[in-house]
Amino acid sequence: MYSNKVFESKREIGLFCLFCLFVLAFNLAIKFYEFKGFKADRYEILQAKVLQSYLKTNEKGKTYRVLRLKTGNFILYTTTKADFEPEINSKILLRPIKNKLTFIDYLSRSFYLPNFGILEIRYSENSKYLDKFREKIYDFISNQHDISKAKELYTALFLATPISKELRSDVNHFAIAHLIAISGYHLGIIFGFLYFILHHIYRYFQARFFPFRSEKFDLSIVIFIFLFGYLMLIDFVPSFLRAFLMSLLIFYMLSRNVRIISFEALFILIAFAVSFMPSLLFSIGFYLSCAGVFYIYLYLHHFGDKFSNLAHVILLNLWVYLAMIIPILYFFPLISFQQFAVLPLSLIFVIFYPLGLVLHLLNLGGIFDENLIWFLELRTDSVNLDINLYIFLIYNILSLISIKNRNLALLLVFSNLFCFISLL
Repeated sequence: MYSNKVFESKREIGLFCLFCLFVLAFNLAIKFYEFKGFKADRYEILQAKVLQSYLKTNEKGKTYRVLRLKTGNFILYTTTKADFEPEINSKILLRPIKNKLTFIDYLSRSFYLPNFGILEIRYSENSKYLDKFREKIYDFISNQHDISKAKELYTALFLATPISKELRSDVNHFAIAHLIAISGYHLGIIFGFLYFILHHIYRYFQARFFPFRSEKFDLSIVIFIFLFGYLMLIDFVPSFLRAFLMSLLIFYMLSRNVRIISFEALFILIAFAVSFMPSLLFSIGFYLSCAGVFYIYLYLHHFGDKFSNLAHVILLNLWVYLAMIIPILYFFPLISFQQFAVLPLSLIFVIFYPLGLVLHLLNLGGIFDENLIWFLELRTDSVNLDINLYIFLIYNILSLISIKNRNLALLLVFSNLFCFISLL
């Protein structure tokens, strides 16, 4: 029998909140100390890896190059001459101008800094082993594709690399950003795929050497170790980090016979993650990932015992899609009737994702490239719909209130359909 609550008393809630506040304050103090030291060194020359490089034209008609760079501690955006075109994953040296950098920007771990000049591109022999391993995987994947957009798509799917403006437009038209950005959806597929493969091997040895062991427990531990290694490989992507921590929490709660479909569990996860990693407060991916889980819980909270399993598969996908329209539009203001295709695409992706992995392992990753890119570039009418900050905040507040009111939850979620009026 499962316990309904994570915390048994208000005292436990208070102690947990005090613990998280203490850890948050401690980590903020460390970050502020690092920030002061970073800003004080005005002559520092940074070595960074090129993650993304693209041209941009300002209002005056001047074209320049934007570089997205990764240093040891943060992601840095800077600009340079248009004819300077470094390769992805190459190393550069630059001297940043730090005088306008704020602590909030530094804390976000992703910010813009101008520079005094980019000195050179060079290959660094001092690259970490994990970086070299990641680059080898990147090359292995990208070399299987002749179409640059397909290369971007698969490296984003497996290594969480940034995507171009063109591919992002394709993704937004289909509302499949959650399928491209590595998150809990991918974690669930990976976990299920590995469990399906490993449980046959495990049962063979279990029957002969350790019949007393629990298959679910042992294989879960092995898969979590693998997932942590993958989390390190993709550099602790916030959405995947949230999913990984949530999975660990669920695993622990199951072992303690605590109810896992719990808003308390989600609160614990968010508070715990943010207290140890304050930069998550500024992560769009982390917010959208947590919001997606919240609306899944909201559906199960109000309707979990109302329908058959098949109906839940259909209704839950529709519910989460509708509930996330306003949160997504606030950050990515594009809407189209084409986005309803996300409902069947989310189910197809369960097959496509592991199939894509197997094909790449067989060096056949480019076999569907032309058809895939043709499909992604399909278009119907679309408009940019800007969501006001106040509407966004009110929507989030009402979402929390709707935990106590099923009718409000229904009204709130289906009110998102009014956004499509802008297309008529």
